[in-house]
Amino acid sequence: MFHAIKRHAWLAALFGIASNLLVLAPTLYLLQVYDRVLPSRSLETLAMLIVFMGIALLMMLAVDVVRNRLLSDLGRQLADRLDRLALAARIEVQARRIPRSDIATAQDVAALRAFLSGSGIPAFLDMPWLIIYLALMFLFHWSLGLIAIASAVLLVCVALLNDRLTRNSVRAYTAHQRETDQLYAQISRHAEIITALGMNTAMLDAWSSRRRVDLDAQAKAADTSALNRNISKTLRQAIQVVMMGAGAWLVINQIATGGVMLATTILLGKALAPVEQMLGSWKQFIEVRQSWNRLDALYCRPPASRPVELPRPQGRLTVEALTFNSRGAGDPRGRMLLKGIQFALTPGQLLVVVGSSASGKSTLLRLLAGLWEPLSGTVRLDGADIAQWPRDSLSRFLGYVPQDVELFSGTVAGNIARNPDPAAADAQAIVRAAQRAHVHELILGLPGGYETEIGEAGETLSGGQRQAVALARALYGDPALVLLDEPNAHLDVDGERLLNNALLQLKQDGVTVVVVSHRQSVLSIADRVMLMRSGQIEAFGTRDQVEAWLRSRAKPAGQPASQLRRPEVSTS
Repeated sequence: MFHAIKRHAWLAALFGIASNLLVLAPTLYLLQVYDRVLPSRSLETLAMLIVFMGIALLMMLAVDVVRNRLLSDLGRQLADRLDRLALAARIEVQARRIPRSDIATAQDVAALRAFLSGSGIPAFLDMPWLIIYLALMFLFHWSLGLIAIASAVLLVCVALLNDRLTRNSVRAYTAHQRETDQLYAQISRHAEIITALGMNTAMLDAWSSRRRVDLDAQAKAADTSALNRNISKTLRQAIQVVMMGAGAWLVINQIATGGVMLATTILLGKALAPVEQMLGSWKQFIEVRQSWNRLDALYCRPPASRPVELPRPQGRLTVEALTFNSRGAGDPRGRMLLKGIQFALTPGQLLVVVGSSASGKSTLLRLLAGLWEPLSGTVRLDGADIAQWPRDSLSRFLGYVPQDVELFSGTVAGNIARNPDPAAADAQAIVRAAQRAHVHELILGLPGGYETEIGEAGETLSGGQRQAVALARALYGDPALVLLDEPNAHLDVDGERLLNNALLQLKQDGVTVVVVSHRQSVLSIADRVMLMRSGQIEAFGTRDQVEAWLRSRAKPAGQPASQLRRPEVSTS
């Protein structure tokens, strides 16, 4: 990421050179007034000095403004790119359900932008000038140079002590605060169940206790940093007193002039200013230093390779020896969730997946959608590994409704179009998707029709209405493969009938459909039924074949167990 800021940093450094050269103007002006104007009483010289001083101050103002604008622009440009990358990375880990604490967040980006736009970077760029200012003071008198060196060393030691005292505490409370923010988001997201089950007090107490720990740690770090900053400020004032006293001693002994005494005091203040600014920005610097590695890894991550654009698939789905371990879903225990799943569907076929809870049905759908990567085996769409499809291209040909329906705040039309920007919506495609889902009439019955605002997560809609909108969203863009996880969980009898009509229409249109369901109504239109148990296919075939196999498993009264055999059920 350094290469991204290198150009702006060099330009800021060049303007810093000009600024630090111009800042010598007041010192030279003071020397000339005390050593030339006052002894000669020349008003003409004084007027010329004032004119030159005014020009220098205007130039210094312009240079400082340009430098600050450069750094501010750098912060904005970098934040714009990093914000997008951070959100994309967040979406990826959340979709794959992989807990990652090392992923950069929006807070990391905000900290970097604030640091680049603040006084920290100019202070770092001005630090090398400390040597030049010390050299100038040695030119006035060696004793003044030694005092300046001792002052700089003292303030640098205070800065290092500040770093040592605050580094661990800032790192600890920053990590803890990220967890507290996640808890806050969870509480906000599950407000309904928290209120219904009377968990308000418990959740508020849990969040408040964590928040108090964060605030105490933050206050401790801030107090330590403020104490060191106040100490450095007091030291700086004391150093200026000592410097002026040393200058006065030199004047009394006629070793230096009064102008030298005042000039060295002003010069010392300018020399030590970057050190004091660094101390003032130290807490911010520590936060950025912790965020830098995460942001740098995010920025330097190579872009995803762009696979060859494949033609629109017909919907031929092939699953070959699919195995999945729960580590791929962020579970450190590494339980085997799917073992040896293998089947094939031709375009226009409807597969209904049934089985008990935790048998691997939803896991299978996520693998078919390419959300998770299998431990072994392959999911193929029209013969191509699902991983070979560019995600943007695959989404145009894939419809997906998760078990927990997730809608976005905005309008019904925006949710169906998969885009919150109204200008990007295709009205005809939106209506066509709703009609294919057989929910067009339902949407027209809403207060605002397609323009109905559904609130956050669709809170103004019923469960059945949310599933209807989610189904229409899945069918937007005429997908070739549709994956539905419990699409009838919240539907009444009429809703199930409309859903079955939509599925029949999809079959006629040659769309391959995989439905996970616990209800019997959808089985009547299924081409294939898959019975899963403990992550394995227990039976696969037509509805009649699977029902016959289930009947054969039931041991008739009085029949010996040795006479029961598992019938051969097709897996393709």
